[in-house]
Amino acid sequence: MRKLFLFLLMAFAAKAQLSSKAEVVLVTVAPGKELHSAFGHTILWINDPTNGIDRAYSYGTFDFKTENFYLKFLMGTLPYTISVHSMQDEFNYNAQYEKRGMIAHKLQLDSLQKNAIFQALETNLLPENREYAYKFFYDNCSTRIRDMIEKNAPGKYQWNQNPSLEGKSYRDWMNKYLEPNSWVTLGMNLALGVPSNVKANASQACYLPDNLAAATNLAPKLAANPVSLFDEEIAPETGFDFTGPFVILGLLTLLIGFLSFKQAFPYAADVTLFGLIGILAWFVFFLGTATNHEVMAWNPASLMLFPLNFPLVIWFARNPMKWKRYLQVISVLCFVGLVWSGMQFLPMFLAGLPVFIRLVSLSFIKK
Repeated sequence: MRKLFLFLLMAFAAKAQLSSKAEVVLVTVAPGKELHSAFGHTILWINDPTNGIDRAYSYGTFDFKTENFYLKFLMGTLPYTISVHSMQDEFNYNAQYEKRGMIAHKLQLDSLQKNAIFQALETNLLPENREYAYKFFYDNCSTRIRDMIEKNAPGKYQWNQNPSLEGKSYRDWMNKYLEPNSWVTLGMNLALGVPSNVKANASQACYLPDNLAAATNLAPKLAANPVSLFDEEIAPETGFDFTGPFVILGLLTLLIGFLSFKQAFPYAADVTLFGLIGILAWFVFFLGTATNHEVMAWNPASLMLFPLNFPLVIWFARNPMKWKRYLQVISVLCFVGLVWSGMQFLPMFLAGLPVFIRLVSLSFIKK
């Protein structure tokens, strides 16, 4: 009975028409503290007091209770959905509970455009339509709403008038929201491949909610002046993290370089170093070749870390002279990957430098 009631309710909403008092509002939620909210969120709010409609639509929602959640997330097959709540519920959660800022742009649309967007959103809510394959750069909570507005109100966005959104790659935009001296940031960048380095145009840069808000604000006659629904508190500046990758990897590089120069690097240390890095390398290789995350393909970190070094370290570290040709070739590949990765995101250079120093020591210095 409950399912029948929900079906009838959605069917009624899909056929409902907005009144002349209806508003379509783009709501931008500031980044949160957790990683899944670090890039902000976009909501499209349909508010029609005449018909009692108060529906705040969000894309990019997921359910932690999904069967095999972590495996599907890893493989890029986790189903994401559109969801709807009242604006008060959204405000209570994002502003009152998470203390995230919220800014609203009331869109200047005619009645046909408002109704078209409303009907499209309600159609997306139908059980057969609500799930989709989420893509962080290409198909997320912000791009879906950008496309919704563009499709039903064509020409409103004039992308050539948004030079501030040009010139950065997808990776560059992502890193703007992350601390450079962070293990999470380093890990995310190590996982990304060549596609993430493509320069995003103004429209593509709107995969980030803040950018969509900026484009909406600059589009002539698309939106009224933004209104702050909630001002987040300014977070205190954090000091330098001495446990971050800059310090830890820097010290590790110096230690490996010193012990290698003194030819005092023990066999067990080689197995540990290349074992740990090798497991990471296999994981990066797996992400780029065996999942649906296309932005992780063609990853130069695989050259830098080189998966085959584990388990081959068990043999080449014990007798490097017999493996000299292999080690020399891998040193060259590691160097290429090191430079290539560092050009994409400089801290990645530190991730591969200890391995490179040790490979050079084994293949060119050790006698």
